Amino acid sequence: RGFRRIPASTMLVLRGVKTPAPSATVLTIGNFDGVHLGHQALLARVGQAARACGLPAAVLTFEPHPREFFDPASAPARLTTLREKLELLQNYGADLACVSPFNTVF
Repeated sequence: RGFRRIPASTMLVLRGVKTPAPSATVLTIGNFDGVHLGHQALLARVGQAARACGLPAAVLTFEPHPREFFDPASAPARLTTLREKLELLQNYGADLACVSPFNTVF
């Protein structure tokens, strides 16, 4: 699909919510499939708040989509793979992404 990582920046990706972020963050939570215009606006606001506080902009997202867990038959088709989603999140300003498994343990 042509998504590319921004070379000047490397987003830290954490797996699971038990892995602590290396510092305080400004955090947004969501699935972010497709990273549509609403997501982009939210990420811009998180980035602005993070810069104002001198903190990293962070995203907590889920794998799989919660609806895939609760009702696989009615889950929406994915718009992006996890890798594409992470590339898009980085492209729109996330410094850190935490990918939480959405399962019975969560």
